[in-house]
Amino acid sequence: MNRPTLPRPTRNRLIALAASALLAACGGGDAPADGVTAAESSSNVPSARILAASGDSSSARASRTANPGTTSPIPRVESDTGSKQVATTVTVRAYGSLAGNVGPVMAVRIDGVVVGTVEVRAIAPQDYVFSAAGLIAGSRVDVVFTNDDLIHGQDRNLFVAYVTDGTSFVAPSEPGVVYDAGGGEGAFDGKNTLPGQEAMWFSGALRITWPPADRFAATTRDLESSRFLQQATFGPTISDLQRLRTRSFAQWIDAQLAAPVNTDYFVSYIQSKYNMGTAYRPFGGSKYDPDWVGQRFWTGAASGSDQLRRRMAFALHKIFVASQADANLYHQARAFAAYLDALHRGAFGNFRALLEDVALSPAMGIYLSHLRNMKEDAATNRLPDENFARELMQLFTIGLHELNLDGTDRLDASGRPIETYGNADVMALAKVFTGWSWGYDDRLLTDFNFRWGTPNPKSVGVNRVDIRRMKPYPGMASIAERRLFAGKPNELVILPNTSPSDSVGMALDTLFNHPNVGPFIGRQLIQQFVTSNPSPGYVARVAQVFANNGSGVRGDLGAVLRAVLLDTEARVVSTSNSGKVREPILRVTHWMRSFDAQSASGEFQITQELTGLGQRPNLMPSVFSFFRPGYVPAGGALALAGLGSPEMQIIDESSTAAWANSMELMLREGIGWSGGSRDVTVSLAAHGEMVATAPAALLANLDLMLFAGRMSSELRKSVMDAMQGVPDWAPSRNLARARVAIYVAMTSPEYLVQQ
Repeated sequence: MNRPTLPRPTRNRLIALAASALLAACGGGDAPADGVTAAESSSNVPSARILAASGDSSSARASRTANPGTTSPIPRVESDTGSKQVATTVTVRAYGSLAGNVGPVMAVRIDGVVVGTVEVRAIAPQDYVFSAAGLIAGSRVDVVFTNDDLIHGQDRNLFVAYVTDGTSFVAPSEPGVVYDAGGGEGAFDGKNTLPGQEAMWFSGALRITWPPADRFAATTRDLESSRFLQQATFGPTISDLQRLRTRSFAQWIDAQLAAPVNTDYFVSYIQSKYNMGTAYRPFGGSKYDPDWVGQRFWTGAASGSDQLRRRMAFALHKIFVASQADANLYHQARAFAAYLDALHRGAFGNFRALLEDVALSPAMGIYLSHLRNMKEDAATNRLPDENFARELMQLFTIGLHELNLDGTDRLDASGRPIETYGNADVMALAKVFTGWSWGYDDRLLTDFNFRWGTPNPKSVGVNRVDIRRMKPYPGMASIAERRLFAGKPNELVILPNTSPSDSVGMALDTLFNHPNVGPFIGRQLIQQFVTSNPSPGYVARVAQVFANNGSGVRGDLGAVLRAVLLDTEARVVSTSNSGKVREPILRVTHWMRSFDAQSASGEFQITQELTGLGQRPNLMPSVFSFFRPGYVPAGGALALAGLGSPEMQIIDESSTAAWANSMELMLREGIGWSGGSRDVTVSLAAHGEMVATAPAALLANLDLMLFAGRMSSELRKSVMDAMQGVPDWAPSRNLARARVAIYVAMTSPEYLVQQ
């Protein structure tokens, strides 16, 4: 098998824009964000604080001889690529200490032939490039230090960070590299040898047998699986990748669709808090915290086995927005938890059933103000609240303009988009959603409870009204004729005196069967999982599945999601427009899952930490969510090309700097807070072992887990440079280098775009 052809990330216009945002946040690339310092190669690397963390330690001149079989957190596999790639240049990253104002002289030999000699006068790591015609796997590469001396107390030495041909990176400390001490031919006689090391304290040669380019590369299958899991889950894990070696993506999806659902995942957690006593309940409880709902989100995202369901519910919540940012929901953690449970239950179900769950949720009723919505009254000129009615059409089902199956606008005879609804439709639909309030027992559906009654959220018994659907109250709903979409093919007339439940059912049926719903919802799901700019053909194929799942069923969300993830455009990166910017929440969950984050409390107590990133679970700033699906950044290549990037709406100089600082803190200490220390942390011991044995192994691991095989050679070099920027004598050197590597990778523009 051949490794798949992967487009260079730097050619992607989304990546280019993300890079611009990063540079702007850092003052054009010169001013590092608070808490970080600039590396010599212009990469931002963590400050000394990250180097002081506990971990393994080594002395400056100690050789490193860790067993290579224990360095990788994922089992090593044989690569699919060839190993006889011919390089044209070889780069030695090195620096020196001068004596008598003369730097160390470095020569490079390939298979016994000197290809270049240079005096190294740099006192910080610098690249020295030599011709390397004929360099292939198995070639002998010697980096020779020829003029060791001590002059007036000045010791001339050569320090070699690594050697690369642009594809393979070899650190002097790797097993198999030999430091052959001696001058002249004595540097190659094998009589006075040490394991390779960065510091060449005396004349001699670092002797390297050049490795194959793919020595640590993952298989094509693992790379494809990582990309699939980055779309379909909250981030790939080692065990996920291993499972996908023996099953197809379709089989994985089918298993996720068939897995049982936890019907009260959120409610049961909130209930467990309420059960701890009155101090933990709303309206006066000193320990009550609505952020418990968000903590439960993080727990499921990080460790839940039903990843596809959770990922779908997360996507649906950004379409059917009810937000805890609304102060009216502050005391309603359990009601809000019930809303999230409904999204999880309905994630693979039928869209029509989910639509009704959303419409009759008391949390949604509070958020969009149709709970206690009173009918019209001509005597007082009172009209029903139109908030929910408008958003139900504009955001939850049909959008503003009539659509073709492929998501493009339908046009009238004058070439203008055709509006899906008008003000008369909003007013009619608002009347449909009058007369609904808290779902008390039928004997308590009184005028007083409709207007003023509030269920006791402190209740811990079976009578938990706050998690029930809303109910219609006798005499409180409009009984007038209500006419929707008059004169259109999908016109609906609700006759006078039709019951509230029947009225709602008829209205939701009409919206559900509107031809817009498939392309309108399908395109947003594609944007949430795969790419910001799907082709019309991609949208049409998904919309067709929404219309008919193959068994005559309309609105099968499980089938729709399957179509989204298995479409050719999802599985193949075909254009420079492919992909989407990673939103902050998904970056954090990716970090958690790919590096096996653990919660000391078991509850993933993350609360305010993402505030500066512009995104916290369940806290959308408006009904339009964190960002709009049609957002196009002003100016630049995307605007000129007519391309959207929704997530860029919350990316600016401030949030970009906040991500850099958050990543540094997450790697140095962790995230969240519990019992006086960070609650969620990762252990990078295995990654430190990779650094000790072969830094290139860590590059391959990051390429697999974070980039799915699309990590550019430029970024690899930046990561290597940053790792070597950690001094050889630093405490916990290998662990610090692993942290720095992950930091540079996860704050890079390449990482910020999921392809």
